[in-house]
Order: sequence, then C-alpha cells, then structure tokens
Amino acid sequence: MRRLTFGRDDVIFKEGEFALSMYEIVSGSVGIYANYGTSSSRMLAALREGEFFGEMGLAECYPRSATAVALEDGTALDEIDADEFSSYFRDKPDTVLAILRTLSARLRETNARYLEARQAVHDAIEAERAGAKKERSLVGKLTSMLRAARSAGAGQPGRS
Repeated sequence: MRRLTFGRDDVIFKEGEFALSMYEIVSGSVGIYANYGTSSSRMLAALREGEFFGEMGLAECYPRSATAVALEDGTALDEIDADEFSSYFRDKPDTVLAILRTLSARLRETNARYLEARQAVHDAIEAERAGAKKERSLVGKLTSMLRAARSAGAGQPGRS
C-alpha cells in the first residue's frame, strides 16, 4: 500500500481511465465528478476521512465512471492495488465489510433515485394524458428533479 498526498484541485484519476487501484481517505477530502473539466461538470459526492472510493473499477476491472479530485491541500490517501485488495479478504475482513457496506449504501441510494425519477416520469405522462397545465409537463418535472438532485448530491458523502 502506498500513501499519496495531493494538493487542492489535483486530479487523482480521470473518468474513463482503467482502474488499477482504489483509495481510502486518510485525511482531507475528495470530490467525485461526472464530466469534470467540461461545461456540464457536476460533483456527485464529497468524500471525507475514512471513506473509500474507486472500488467499483478495481473490483470490475472496468474504466472509471467518474473523476476524483482532491478538495483540499494535503489530502492523504492510501492506494490499494488489486493484489492488496485480494489479501484484504484474509487479513482485513472488517475493512472488506466496510467497503461492502459503502457499496450497498450507494446502490440503495441509486435505486431510490431511479424509483423517484421513474415515478416522476409516470406522473408527468399521466398528467399530460389528463390534460394538465404546461408547467406540469414531463420536462418541467424532470427539470425540477434534476435541480433538487444537484442541490442534495453536492454535499452528500458516499458516492463514486
């Protein structure tokens, strides 16, 4: 395991890169972004000390789904590569359990957001069928949901 230190706004990894490791935050904080560096950049999560990120790509051997950026100077991370991760099952079962709990919470939240969006689409379609006013249109409902998700998501920990 390697200890890495980053300055504010340093990119830890980029969306689309193949995963070679995951990280545990020792100190500081990390932002997880979709479309980082573009006009549609959006912070998905702000993670703090003790939290993990990058585990999805490492476990799946799949490209990164987001970009990770240090949010403060002196952000320290422990980098865990694939070989070390495999040994965690034997040597650090409590850490593996913490990672599984984090993944479960992230999946549960994603499911809740999906169901909320699905219900909004259904409600909007039904309202349009019933001749509802324009402000209750599908686009209007989805725009409102997107604004609410952006407000809530920027400060919520636990997603990557």
